[in-house]
Amino acid sequence: MDRASLYSRYNGLQKTDASFVVDNYLRLVKWRSDEVVLDVGSGDGDVLFDVLLPEIPHDFAKLVGTDVSEEMVDFARSRYKSDKIDFVALDISSASILPEFHDFFDHIFSFYCLHWVVEQRQAMKNMFDMLKPGGEILVTFLASNPIYDVYERMAKSNKWCSYMTNLKRYISPYHHSENPETELEDILKKEGFLIRVCRMEDRTYTFPSFSVMAKSAEAVNPFIKKIPENEIGNYIEDYLNEVKNLETITIETTNNDNNNNEEKIHVPYKLFVAVASKPV
Repeated sequence: MDRASLYSRYNGLQKTDASFVVDNYLRLVKWRSDEVVLDVGSGDGDVLFDVLLPEIPHDFAKLVGTDVSEEMVDFARSRYKSDKIDFVALDISSASILPEFHDFFDHIFSFYCLHWVVEQRQAMKNMFDMLKPGGEILVTFLASNPIYDVYERMAKSNKWCSYMTNLKRYISPYHHSENPETELEDILKKEGFLIRVCRMEDRTYTFPSFSVMAKSAEAVNPFIKKIPENEIGNYIEDYLNEVKNLETITIETTNNDNNNNEEKIHVPYKLFVAVASKPV
């Protein structure tokens, strides 16, 4: 399965929220000439090229997109070519960063990546260390999402539990937190950041149909790669049934022009947005 190609076709949620954050928070970022920019968790490169790049000053010196997945990095490199842009493999939660990246970047962005990172302190430390003095971060990621409840339910079933191991690594560290904003603020402060914004936004994304939701789930679900090919269809069917059973998710049934029923799925969730800087 070409996960990168599938993700590039079914990443509407990620691009929608990235656009929301860029539209509402990028104005808080201060720019100079010839700056070096990092995008953490750039995935297939769509958000970087379609959402971020058109909104930043064109006189930047270098833009580096990173992802922990070599497949995503290769896909982005093959799809987007520019003398000023490159993609490299990088684990933002690694115990050490590349020496050449230390005090290297003027700005660090991250869209829909950091909820995958269990080692939040290490990730924030690495971004702090990679910033030049006076450099800034603008990051957004999931604080909570009912889809994580679906993962937890399915992981308890005898049918799928053997495939859904290490569940904690695939659920936002803040999903069950009582005070997620305070928790994130404490981490940023302890790593040395000066915080301008740290808040949660209440968001809702509407999937136009269960078929689109199924493809979107297949593109990002971390357990799919562990499931035998002939069982993936059954897994996705059970996944959608669990979605239908969640009280937090609203399903809207309407008639289309052909007099057939259509179901839209409204998923509410909480999105972190943080803007912070490294002291000069």
